[in-house]
Amino acid sequence: MRTTFSGIEIARRALQAQQLSLDIVGHNVANANTPGYSRQVAVHKASSPYPAPQFTHNPVNGMIGTGVEISQISRMRDEFIETRLRHEKHNHNYWQALSDGLEQVELIFNEPSDSGIHYALDLFWDSLNELSKNPENEATREVVLQRGEVLAESVRHVRFQLGKLRDNMNGVIDVKVNEINSIAARIAELNKQIVKVNVSGYQPNDLMDKRDELLQELSEIVNIETVCDQFGAVTVSISGATIVQRNEVFTLGVCSSKEDVFPNYDRQEVIWQGSNVPAEITGGELFGIISFRDNEIQDFITDLNVWTANLINEVNSRHEKGYDLNSDPGKAFFTINSSEADEVSAGDDPSLTITVNLENALEIAASSQLDNGEVVAGNGDIALELASLRNQPVIEGGSTLSQSYNAIISRLGVKAMEANNMVNNEEVLVSHLENLRESISGVSLNEEMADMIKFQHAYAAAARIMTAMDQALDTIIYRLGVVGQ
Repeated sequence: MRTTFSGIEIARRALQAQQLSLDIVGHNVANANTPGYSRQVAVHKASSPYPAPQFTHNPVNGMIGTGVEISQISRMRDEFIETRLRHEKHNHNYWQALSDGLEQVELIFNEPSDSGIHYALDLFWDSLNELSKNPENEATREVVLQRGEVLAESVRHVRFQLGKLRDNMNGVIDVKVNEINSIAARIAELNKQIVKVNVSGYQPNDLMDKRDELLQELSEIVNIETVCDQFGAVTVSISGATIVQRNEVFTLGVCSSKEDVFPNYDRQEVIWQGSNVPAEITGGELFGIISFRDNEIQDFITDLNVWTANLINEVNSRHEKGYDLNSDPGKAFFTINSSEADEVSAGDDPSLTITVNLENALEIAASSQLDNGEVVAGNGDIALELASLRNQPVIEGGSTLSQSYNAIISRLGVKAMEANNMVNNEEVLVSHLENLRESISGVSLNEEMADMIKFQHAYAAAARIMTAMDQALDTIIYRLGVVGQ
């Protein structure tokens, strides 16, 4: 038999359920613009009816309801979309890092412009052409010498800046590794708090939102995989190697690589601290930085060295056949490391140290003939032969020096365009997934206002039930049994 006060209990439960639902609506509205916040919903369910089924008891009128209760406060989240978003974000940031890096390389080469290597090369050919017409003119000779210096300086400047950019990437890698370790430590601390809340029987929705936001942030830097256990703690791994397990963190570090890299420099490698095993990075911004440093910059330095070696060898081989104004045999026009090598190779890193080997303009060997030990006046055959290098296919494959250099710039442009296109493609995918996530997890103020009105009316109705039950009890207590008084 139900008690006299059961109606008050039902009204009390209704009041509490509707009030808690209003509190959750208020929490959603307050965090409508909070990054990473997931909309929360109070799940209502009917409380256990009375009486409980028994073998010897069969209520004729059926079981009687006892009201409503909040079974849980759900966090609106789609894990499939979250996983896809993390994957696309580390792809997006990989291409973004490459695109940003290649943009810097384009600024270093600065082509086409009047301060790049190509412009300096054209001026050098022009000055040699003028010298072939006036081989004894000292002013013309001085122009050739100065433009040779400008060309060498332009090449050295590009090579030096590429080297500095490569070295800067080492510093950026160190910063990103420290950032990864910091995020991992915060995820481990949140794991600890979430497990405590879960085993206490509560739902740590806001803590899980903070952790998911950190996981998204971490996925932008490096490729990660996540697995959640039955206690709510998440295990985070990088290419199968664990970085976070419950409240334990396995940190990354940076050390000098033992690999022989050319051109030589202090290459920093990402490792697991403690074991000193190289970390396998396959995605995210960090992978983009490493790929840019080890592949793109190295390739362009190698290309520039090959081109510079060809320039030096072709110019020197022709200049050494001539005679200068002192009637002495011509010597190497360009040199590296202040030494006259017979043949310069790309392995000598010539673009870093190329200089003009002549002390003054008189040493320019413009003439091809001697007459009685003296330079033939007006002979500028060697200068003309040098100027003709502008259009001669001296590079393997039938390219001129100018075309070979243009090919380097073209490859740079194609790579930069590819990276930029991939960034745009990934931005579309990320934006689509973020919209999907927002449609599920985001707070709609219109929906929250509708829910607020719904719960407000339900609360008012439950209060009216409480008032009605109070009046009924008042009649029983104060008005029954007064006959005959």
